[in-house]
Amino acid sequence: MRRQVEDVLIIGGGLQGCAIAIFLARAGWQVSIVEKNLAGRHASGVNAGGLRLLMRDVREYPLSLRAMEMWARLADFVGTAAAESCEVHLGTSQIALAMDPAELEWARARAQDMQRRGIHLEELVDAEELHRLLPGLASSALGGLISRGDGHANPANAARAFRDAAEAAGVRILERCKVHDIKPKRSGGWSADTSAGLIESEWAINCAGAWGAEVAALFGETLPIKVLALTMMVTARVKPFVTPVVIGIDQPLSFKQSAVGSLVIGGGIAGKPCLDQDTSFTIMDRMVSSAAATISAFPVLAGVPVVRTWTGLEGVTPDGIPFIGPSAHHHGLWHVFGFCGHGFQLAPAVGEAVAESVINGVIDPRLAPFAVDRFASQPMLKDEPLQ
Repeated sequence: MRRQVEDVLIIGGGLQGCAIAIFLARAGWQVSIVEKNLAGRHASGVNAGGLRLLMRDVREYPLSLRAMEMWARLADFVGTAAAESCEVHLGTSQIALAMDPAELEWARARAQDMQRRGIHLEELVDAEELHRLLPGLASSALGGLISRGDGHANPANAARAFRDAAEAAGVRILERCKVHDIKPKRSGGWSADTSAGLIESEWAINCAGAWGAEVAALFGETLPIKVLALTMMVTARVKPFVTPVVIGIDQPLSFKQSAVGSLVIGGGIAGKPCLDQDTSFTIMDRMVSSAAATISAFPVLAGVPVVRTWTGLEGVTPDGIPFIGPSAHHHGLWHVFGFCGHGFQLAPAVGEAVAESVINGVIDPRLAPFAVDRFASQPMLKDEPLQ
């Protein structure tokens, strides 16, 4: 059986795995990525491509701010041509709609809380400003929140760009390659039995996304996630009318208009996950609520046909933020998964912070809220102060 020796074995070739690999390889480390499907095949490449600070959990804000800087200079990270293919549009803004008094009160309290925390990027907007920004918006919209520097990118192209940048940096990427088992070596490090043969490494990093808990179990660790098949749909083309990305507060609403005029609609609607078959399916009956929320906000869209739907498998943690940190039980093991449907924007900053933590032997303090043993110690509350 073939045997390969590496400094780091990364399990999972999505955005997070590739981003970490890029920084490690550029620091001179030998890195292999093992990906059971194709790199970026699942959540990384089929999400809405949102680049947002708006309504982030405050614990993610330090990483998210750094990530936004990196998306703005993506060419420095993946190269000029690849960055252009990612279609990064920042400064188009993201807006959260308040469609009833309760949502408006929540938006007002959120804006005040963010100001108190010293975060001034989310603004409360009234109905007049909202209708100026969003032509065709229902008259019932009362106001909302806006983050003017936010935007979006092309997720499929971004996943490819990150993969290619990792490969160009010297990372060995093994696609359609499964990890059957992984065991500690007596001398330290890990020995993984894979479809491509034995891979030995000093470090292992679990970036397996929806399969992250299954991979953690190979190391004898239990990390709780719920697997969801988040659903998207795209409409026929309509005349351009909206530039910002629009999301709901309590409504299953999330949409943007593409450059060709079609609407890309999400809203967190769950399909049917089939984790053991590496796939998932749309449940069409559930899509009605997403379509209804969109039409309620923008009545002018009634009658616009949906032309296709798709799903992406994602892992969701009990407190809504990812696991990012070293194992509490094994030296040389990190877990980086469970991004709860909002990891796309964070990826470059996560890659940088994890790689530098591994290289320097000192955990980046921005990663402290994401400790993998946080449920074993004390509950994490969504209102915790910024780290």
